[in-house]
Amino acid sequence: MRGAADILASSMYATAIRTGVTRALAECALGVDPAELAESTVEHAKQAVLDCIGLAIRARFESETSAAVHRAVRALAPAGTSTAIGYGPQFAPHFAALLNGCNIHVLDFDDTHERSSLHPGAPVIAAALAAGEANHATGARLIAAIVAGYDVTIRIGLALDPNAHYARGFHPTATAGVFGATAAIAHLSATSAQTLEAAFGINLSQAAGSLQFSVDGAQTKPVQVGFAAQNAVIACGLAQAGVRGPSAALEGRSGLMQGYSDGADPAHVFAGWDGTHEIERTAFKPYPCCRYMHAAIDTLVALRNEFALEASSVERVRIGLPPAGRRLCAVPAAPKRRPASIVDAQFSMYYAAAATLARGSVRWDDYATRDGAEIAALCDRVEVVEDPEVDALVPAMAASVEVDAGALRLRRLSAAPRGEPHDPLSWDELIAKFEGLAAIAYGPSRRGRIVDLVRRLERLDDVGTLLSELGS
Repeated sequence: MRGAADILASSMYATAIRTGVTRALAECALGVDPAELAESTVEHAKQAVLDCIGLAIRARFESETSAAVHRAVRALAPAGTSTAIGYGPQFAPHFAALLNGCNIHVLDFDDTHERSSLHPGAPVIAAALAAGEANHATGARLIAAIVAGYDVTIRIGLALDPNAHYARGFHPTATAGVFGATAAIAHLSATSAQTLEAAFGINLSQAAGSLQFSVDGAQTKPVQVGFAAQNAVIACGLAQAGVRGPSAALEGRSGLMQGYSDGADPAHVFAGWDGTHEIERTAFKPYPCCRYMHAAIDTLVALRNEFALEASSVERVRIGLPPAGRRLCAVPAAPKRRPASIVDAQFSMYYAAAATLARGSVRWDDYATRDGAEIAALCDRVEVVEDPEVDALVPAMAASVEVDAGALRLRRLSAAPRGEPHDPLSWDELIAKFEGLAAIAYGPSRRGRIVDLVRRLERLDDVGTLLSELGS
């Protein structure tokens, strides 16, 4: 007897065969009903919103990239009424989405989805907040739009084959994220499936995101995620005005799957989907750095506490990372051991291991002291290696850690980092993260109001009530 998940997956697949994958995905996204969402889905969506708000606020006041993007936006379009988090209602909607997306992602502290190896919240929530405000959406409708946007982003990310997509040099948070952000906007503006399919087609000319930033610590990583949110607003506006995008944007002969990956299969957009909304499979980050390093950091924290390890006693650390993690965070070793910027440090396993051994964790506030002599010396004692046990667990972001410290010879294998659905961060932990990030700009009473509004988001008659608290 077939289960409900099998029936759902086959139904989606049958629709995709009849109408095409792109149109079927548009229909699926617009079919997310606020009244039918499980409580766990709603709670996770609210947690994602709070997480993104805190990140954007901190970035607005501390990130050099955010400051530069804000100056550019001001020069390009000095007026508007849409709210960008941390700035207030000062921008055109697409520029509010750009600032939100860039600022949510720039600290590299935003949520992740393990199997698709991307950050769905930054492009989707950045665009959804701008569209929700413009459409005076209810909180329940905003949540449903975010859930739909996550589904679209992640299912496209999976179908692209993350390893092949990365190997081609693409950044899936941006390339897949623009489609998810567009789905969220379409959901909030009651767009038809035909119009959303056209917007997806327009996005085929806008989907962009390159990993070249990792070569020299360039500032384009968060900017291209901001572009994904911005371009979603533009694509929806063009489609709603009657601009016709190409059909079969995902599966077509010159579509996303063919052009952006060597291993993509459009059928994987729906194949194996069990009906669980993908937002429930996302993880929140406890550390502001590449997610591929988190399992190793968790393990080093545990070893440090369990054995009272002193950094000065550590002679050698060997860390096994998955292939994509090694590529992003370990090679070439010489410059990775001497990060020249915050972005460099966020993608250096050597730095993350050294900081954890020296300070007990990797914290955003510590990046300012990343060039200390102690950290540099510890970086030289860290090796990143290929480990068959770790590789066998792909796509899990696993890690192995070996530490030599005097008489101690320790080895641990961690199958997944903290924050994944099997070991989630609690509301208390996420609120503490928000408090630590937002305290730079907002006092206790304002932070408390924001937390309260997010926690009862599904009961808000107009999300503008929340957005009004997110000014400078």
